[in-house]
Amino acid sequence: MINQKTRYFVITTLFIAIVFLQIFVPWLGLLPLGAFIVGASVTIIQFTVAIASIILGPKYGAIVGCWWGLLSFANAITHPGTIGSLMFQNPLTAIIPRVLVGLIIGYLFNKLLRNQSTAIRTVGLGVLGTTAALINTVGVVLLTTLGFTIMHTNFTGVPTHNILAWLISIVSFNALFEMIVGFILVSIIGSVLLPIAERANIIG
Repeated sequence: MINQKTRYFVITTLFIAIVFLQIFVPWLGLLPLGAFIVGASVTIIQFTVAIASIILGPKYGAIVGCWWGLLSFANAITHPGTIGSLMFQNPLTAIIPRVLVGLIIGYLFNKLLRNQSTAIRTVGLGVLGTTAALINTVGVVLLTTLGFTIMHTNFTGVPTHNILAWLISIVSFNALFEMIVGFILVSIIGSVLLPIAERANIIG
C-alpha cells in the first residue's frame, strides 16, 4: 500500500513539475499557430491536467489542477499590467476552473471509458481533451465576468457593460483551436501513457 501511494505521489509531483515548466518557461505551455492561422495560439496546460486525471484519477487530477491555478495566480500577481494577468489575479478564476478540469475529466474517464475497447477509448480520450478545453474556457469566462462585474473593474480595454459578450468575443477564436488540439493531444498521449500506467497498476 505504501509503495502504491508513493507511486501516485511521485507521478503527481511529476505532473505538477510539468505544469510549473509550462507556466514559467516561454512557449512550453502555449502552442503558437500563427504560421497556420493568423493570431491563433493554444494554451495546452489543461491537457496536462486532463492526462494526469485520466491516469491518476479525479482526486490527483484535481490536485494537479489546483497547482496550475495557484501558479497562474502567482504569475498574474508578479507580472501585472495586462488584461490576462488582471483576470487571474482573482484566485477563484485562477483556481476553480483548473480544479474542475481534473475532477470532471478523471470522473468521466473512470465512469465511461476505463473498461472500454482500445478504439473506443482512443476516441473517448479525444473527446475528453475537447471537454477539458471547454471546462477551462467556460469557467474562466464566467468567473471573470462575475469578478469584473462585482469589483466594477476599471482597466484600459475592459468595457463597463456587456462584459460577458466582450470576453466571449476575445476567447472564442482561440477556444475553437484549443478544443481541436485537445482532441489530438489527449487521444495520442493518453493512448500511449495509459497502458504503461495500467501495467504499473496505476489505475485512477
